[in-house]
Amino acid sequence: MSLEEEFVKGVFSPSFTPPPAGTYELPPLKRVSGFVLRDDTGHRVSTERLTAGKVTVVSFIYTACPERLGCPLASLALQSLQTRVREEGLAGRVALLSISFDVGRDTPAALAKYARLYGADRRLWRFATAPSEHALDGVLESYGQDRTPVYDERGRFTGRYRHVLKVFLVDPDGYIRNVYSAGFLVADLVVNDVKTVLMER
Repeated sequence: MSLEEEFVKGVFSPSFTPPPAGTYELPPLKRVSGFVLRDDTGHRVSTERLTAGKVTVVSFIYTACPERLGCPLASLALQSLQTRVREEGLAGRVALLSISFDVGRDTPAALAKYARLYGADRRLWRFATAPSEHALDGVLESYGQDRTPVYDERGRFTGRYRHVLKVFLVDPDGYIRNVYSAGFLVADLVVNDVKTVLMER
């Protein structure tokens, strides 16, 4: 088993069992705005339309991320979550959305290649980026996701970004209900949170 697989399954708390769905509350944290992004086919796509009536799990990634416990970990977690959502019969009520914050390099073709790498089912898991840096700033601010370009000693962009890994659980009304960091990005927990939010409807 790879380090990433162990980490996704909760290597720091192997005996952790999430509480049963519906036995706890997830109060709304903040409402996020709707945005028009560009998907991996190059088409404009409204996040409000993608997520309408669904609980959405949103990750922020960039395809060139070299940190194994950064973006690749988030994408492995969504890959695992995609499988669990299907197994639980939740595919019509859940959406997965990965948004790139590398506007310059993550073209539709790059995103499509990345999506194929992780076996993304476009009916369930979509990839998109903002049409401009200015538009991206609004998306990041709405979610509270940090991202800082890394420059070398000569002030040249290295192609890397410094960021905290965050994955967001957003309810059908656009409210963030949970934020997962690396140590809590466990499919069983996220699925139970999804079910808990759906039970409110």
